[in-house]
Amino acid sequence: MENNIKLDSKETLEERFSRERLEWTEKIKDISKRLHVIFDIPELMTTLYTERQRAAEYYHYLITLLIALNKKYNAAYAEKYDYYTNKVQIRYPTESSKHNRIQTDLADLVEKKAIIENHSKFIDQCIRTIDAIIYAIPKRIEIEQIARGK
Repeated sequence: MENNIKLDSKETLEERFSRERLEWTEKIKDISKRLHVIFDIPELMTTLYTERQRAAEYYHYLITLLIALNKKYNAAYAEKYDYYTNKVQIRYPTESSKHNRIQTDLADLVEKKAIIENHSKFIDQCIRTIDAIIYAIPKRIEIEQIARGK
């Protein structure tokens, strides 16, 4: 799983996802602008279905990464829980204080999980936006026909 999210040494995971969010936002803006020209709709439909498929595949890729990260996190959490419960001299007064200590130890995994979850939600919303545009195309054609007196 680590190999799947390796980045350039200069680009962090957060920077990469930020760049990708900007790219997807620009794609959707471009698609929305193209909806205004009725003669571009056949080409626009091809673009829409292609981009929707790309977004869906990317979303499922992110979910796959998240599943692997959750598996790794759960194993590390269980190991740390056992360690702090049975193998150290420190006794934690409550389970929440022990939980907080474990969360601190696993901060890198927790951060990666949060970043990937956030990005996957964004991509899911991009898919929904593209679906809304696909739904709007027949309405746009209908408006054009009304405007032309048909």
